[in-house]
Amino acid sequence: MDAQVKLVTEACPGVDATRLEDLVAIELGTVGAGRTLRPAVVVLTCDGERVAITATDAQTGRQSHSEVPSRDAAGPALVRLLALSVSELVATSEVPVGKRLPLVQEPTSTQQFEPARRFGVAAAGSLRRVARPATWLGGFALGAELAFARHFALAIEGRGELGSAATGLTTVDWQAASGNIALLVGAGNGAWRIEAGLGMEGGLVKLSAHDTATGAKGNSLSEPWAGPIGRLCVTRALGSRFFFLGRIDGGWIMHRVAGDVSDGSTLVELRGGWAGLTLGAGMLM
Repeated sequence: MDAQVKLVTEACPGVDATRLEDLVAIELGTVGAGRTLRPAVVVLTCDGERVAITATDAQTGRQSHSEVPSRDAAGPALVRLLALSVSELVATSEVPVGKRLPLVQEPTSTQQFEPARRFGVAAAGSLRRVARPATWLGGFALGAELAFARHFALAIEGRGELGSAATGLTTVDWQAASGNIALLVGAGNGAWRIEAGLGMEGGLVKLSAHDTATGAKGNSLSEPWAGPIGRLCVTRALGSRFFFLGRIDGGWIMHRVAGDVSDGSTLVELRGGWAGLTLGAGMLM
């Protein structure tokens, strides 16, 4: 009678368990032919960067260990690599194995899993406090983030915003389009990840003053603006592909934009510091 080996996966939602079982059975049916088999357990533990493999003889308690980098492999390619690695570990360590492995898929939660981050896209709503007099700008943002090292990523984003400011003379409507780029440093713990970094933002703003009850004629102007930004972002993974994000931004506008009255006095101006909040969701590619 063939002994059984339990193949256990921990925090590996991106691994096709059924396919892995089939491939491991094929490999072990070849390398383990003719052996006297004893019960054993093979545990695979994923942490987003690598898969740790531990084979334990159920009778003697003897263990053998191996690791498979998973950062640059995913889907079918990763499953094939894992099947080969499990088979080689079992064969070289002489841990007895069966010809057909009943797979045990342990329950995992998103709190235990930090997905491998390579490229992600996100859509979000934003709210920013800017200008003098202080004005709320609400908008919509689309962004992308490329992780080029374990703790570093490059983020780019485009944003469109609208707002309105009431002054002592009239009301001024704001229309703004901007883009930013930032270098981020981050770390993860389970499903949570926090990132912080610095960058630059620039854009074009259009100010449109309404006609007044006194007969004064309102005009509009369009001007560019730019300045450095700082960012603090928290993401929460939802499974292996999707995530929610919350972000606090702040910056300083170095290229001033001002709307003046005909006598030369300033009606509204975009300058100095600003702060904003962004909430949204995204997907890892």
